[in-house]
Amino acid sequence: MNAAATTNPELESLTADLPDETREALRGLFGGLQSRVGELEILVRLREEQLRMARMDKYGPRSEKLSASQLQLLDLEPGVQLAEVEAEASRQDSEKKVAAAPEGKERKKRAAYSRAHPGRSPLPAHLPRKEVIIPCEEAPDGPLVGYEVREELVIKPAEFYVQVLKREKRLAVIADRRTIITAPMPLRIIEKCRFEDSVIIELVVRKYCDHQPAFRQRMIWERDHGIIVNDALLIRCILRAGELFQPLARVAGEALKKGGYIQADETRVAVLQQNGKGRNDTAWFWQYSAPDGLVYFDYQDSRSRAGPKAFLEGYTGTLQSDGYEVYTNLVEEISAHAGCWAHVRRKFDAARKAAPKEVPCRDSQAILDEIASLYHVEKDARTTALDADGRLGLRQTRGIVTRLEALRKKIVSTRSRVLPASQLGKACDYTLGQWDKLMVYTRDGRVEIDNNWCENDMRPIALGRKNWMHLGSEESGPKVAAIMTVIASARRAGANVREYLSWVLPKLNDPATTEADLAEMLPARWLARRAEAAAQPER
Repeated sequence: MNAAATTNPELESLTADLPDETREALRGLFGGLQSRVGELEILVRLREEQLRMARMDKYGPRSEKLSASQLQLLDLEPGVQLAEVEAEASRQDSEKKVAAAPEGKERKKRAAYSRAHPGRSPLPAHLPRKEVIIPCEEAPDGPLVGYEVREELVIKPAEFYVQVLKREKRLAVIADRRTIITAPMPLRIIEKCRFEDSVIIELVVRKYCDHQPAFRQRMIWERDHGIIVNDALLIRCILRAGELFQPLARVAGEALKKGGYIQADETRVAVLQQNGKGRNDTAWFWQYSAPDGLVYFDYQDSRSRAGPKAFLEGYTGTLQSDGYEVYTNLVEEISAHAGCWAHVRRKFDAARKAAPKEVPCRDSQAILDEIASLYHVEKDARTTALDADGRLGLRQTRGIVTRLEALRKKIVSTRSRVLPASQLGKACDYTLGQWDKLMVYTRDGRVEIDNNWCENDMRPIALGRKNWMHLGSEESGPKVAAIMTVIASARRAGANVREYLSWVLPKLNDPATTEADLAEMLPARWLARRAEAAAQPER
């Protein structure tokens, strides 16, 4: 007998001839079985959700387009590649589009696409042009009537050359004595090094902007140019640049704290183990930044409260972060703590993805649609280039507070109908727990709707972990943090990183540079001086 399918009336009819004591015992047994079946159904749903999330982590976000049967088959294939999963998902999308549209309509769409091709975009006007004339050999003596002109992009690989420094030695008479004076050696980032400063700057840019580890750069030099150097020299050059950047990074951090709004985030990084433990240590880069200002990276050997507490000491402005409890414990030291709607969206999006394809999660999709409408307001503010007051006014005009209160009620209602351990239940709990912080942006036009400005500058570290894998030692951590501070601040200011480093690094190595000069060397000030110089009329 299937206890899950049997109802109480059926049980009563089947046990009508049994003694009362036996019938009562069967009723209790039946109730216990029904309760157990309900618990197992809940557990199965949770396990299916967890399994689907694990498969998406393993096979990538595109795997959510595959059915449960297809995902199950993937588990049986030991060598499946991410590209294969994406190809299968893309093939399904194209087949759905073809199946949904009549044959004639699909043919018309393809024809319209072929007619609407915009053509090649013009090549950048600032690039130099080098003309190559191709002679018409079929009529070499005919009069020239013109040219058929076509532009194409040409790349010239990196060019290495050896600079030969010849310092003049001249005879001079000093105090009636003849002596020989030699021109002084120009300042270099590393004295008596084989590399001119431009080589070291290139190493730094390629490692921390293009994510090429030093050993890979060395292999490229050897393969393409026959230049043989050792990895230790390249690392020493990079760390020397980081050492020079440290004073400038400290000035950037202090300038950042003088503002009234900081976003914060943290990410882990592996450090080559030093004590023979057989595994790498784990350290953390903490990042603090302002959307329209500076970026500061702080290296810490832990994820504890000590790091942010030390940096934010004396800061009285607004702090925006995710829901990590360390930031919550800093509330006493700041005036306001803003939350991040991007983190809320990701959790509801995870709940949507965790739901079976055959039974989509409509509750999470409805909440995602409401969050998307909040982002439309922010997009309009950016499009019209509103300042802080203008953005706050737009949020008030669009009734953001009223819409958020309605959204909160919807989340509370959803939470009462779902399992606490489910992805949707966790998303609801996270959002309701962060609600007061999520409302801060509705009262302050400076505050962004999310923490994405800060997180975007964390991506080079995530990409770097896949390339240079780990830091060489704990001592290199602060130097690497200083390099990333300067590069990220230059990017945030809109400066060309290579040009800025070529200008600032030699100055940081100049003994004549004082602490008072460092504030004028920050990227925004450098750009402002360049703009002023460009605006002055030529004499």
